[in-house]
Amino acid sequence: MLTLLLAAAAVAVALAWRHAARWLRMFWMARTIPGPSNGVLYFAGPLGEVVDKSRVAQQRYGNTVRVWAWPAVNVTVCEPEDLEVVFNSPYLQHKPAIVYGSMSPILGEGLVTLSGDTHRRHRKAIGPSLHLEILQEFVPAFERNALKLCEQLGWLASTGEEFNAVSLLGSYSAHAICETVFSAEAPPILGESKDHFVKYLLEASRLMLSRVMKPWLSWDAVFFFSSQHAEYTRAAQAFEAFVSKMLAYKVDQLRQGDAYTAHGGGRRRKAFLDHVLTSPEGQVLAPRELTEELKTISGAAVGTSTDFMSFFLLVNALLPDVQDRIFKELEDVFGGSERPVEPHDLPHLQYLDCAIKETMRMFPPVFTFSRTVLQDVELPSGHVLPEGCIVAGLPYFTHRDPRHFPDPETFDPSRFLPENSRGRHPYAYIPFSAGSRNCIGQRYAMMSAKILSSSILRRFQVLPSSDGPRTLRDIKLVAGISMSPAGGCNVRVVSRRPRSA
Repeated sequence: MLTLLLAAAAVAVALAWRHAARWLRMFWMARTIPGPSNGVLYFAGPLGEVVDKSRVAQQRYGNTVRVWAWPAVNVTVCEPEDLEVVFNSPYLQHKPAIVYGSMSPILGEGLVTLSGDTHRRHRKAIGPSLHLEILQEFVPAFERNALKLCEQLGWLASTGEEFNAVSLLGSYSAHAICETVFSAEAPPILGESKDHFVKYLLEASRLMLSRVMKPWLSWDAVFFFSSQHAEYTRAAQAFEAFVSKMLAYKVDQLRQGDAYTAHGGGRRRKAFLDHVLTSPEGQVLAPRELTEELKTISGAAVGTSTDFMSFFLLVNALLPDVQDRIFKELEDVFGGSERPVEPHDLPHLQYLDCAIKETMRMFPPVFTFSRTVLQDVELPSGHVLPEGCIVAGLPYFTHRDPRHFPDPETFDPSRFLPENSRGRHPYAYIPFSAGSRNCIGQRYAMMSAKILSSSILRRFQVLPSSDGPRTLRDIKLVAGISMSPAGGCNVRVVSRRPRSA
């Protein structure tokens, strides 16, 4: 017995020494990468200061910055050449648990957080249900929810008051997700769960990043005593309740054989969930896995969509020349009418498409992408990422590389015209990440943004608030899971036509 205990103790000591040796090696190798001596504490403080502090760090230390963040080392990279390696190296495809593990209760254990073979299996199962032809079936749902938002804007236009558009945009995004991802025909019994789902979905981004920016809160035992724990738990429970009930409802419909027949016997449009449940690829996902993916898709989409559209409205309010040119294009495509948007309209909205992309360049939806380094990797810049460290890309700074975007602080949609995009480094513009782990929902996001923005700007002129930013440089940024404008999106709107039109 004593021999076994001694042997077990020896194994434990050996394992502890092995881990300690790896940590020491990682910290020793990372010492040559420039960065603040006080590590993660350099970025301590309100989330609204993270972007400014990151900007100062980049100016002081360069495009590759090392941050001590015990128990790991974090290295941020910005140069497209380095990012090409980060997004494609087989040793850089795993998500760090210390960053993404704390998101799992809300975002689920889906494509955002999974790694390795499980990630590839899930992506293969879900990908076919987000094909362009299937996405085009969602256009009426996007249009319907956009018009609901426009009805509210019409009332605000009639009063002339200034308002924060974030809640309206969030409601649009969440309800559009409910219809396109889950189902437009949810039974009344799910109404209350849906309301909770929408409410907590809009708060999740702030809660998740607040935890990520404080590594000590990644341990559940510590986070339990945090003042945010109760709110975080409520959000996670609301997600779980809605997704589980909706999935059970759809599976029951499928068993009854009437999942795709509307009242009266007519064929209705399928939601994303309908396609997954009936596709050969989707059959490989167990019910629990599908639940997690639904949480991931909805949780990731609503926050990023809301924050992006907030920036887009602010851009149009502050740059009337850009707004006027978008409106002229909309008038040309729709002939001055308010007819519904059709799928065939979208390719003709070229300037709108460029303006959306330029907004994402200056204000990328996601502040950072992170990977765990499984083996030493040398970057083209000459720095070596040591095994065990976390490497993070920062699109906000990559998109301001003057080699690829001259005069980067100037808003210029023409950058994304085909003739001007030709020859640009493929990793100089990464609003949806890149490589094998790029955002699987990017076409969904672009379609939603085009339909919502065209619906608003055909009907309203967007103007800045009296006490808000006067230029794009004045917009203060908050780094969440998605990046958002500090203080929200304060604007006012004026109807372009009489309300009876």
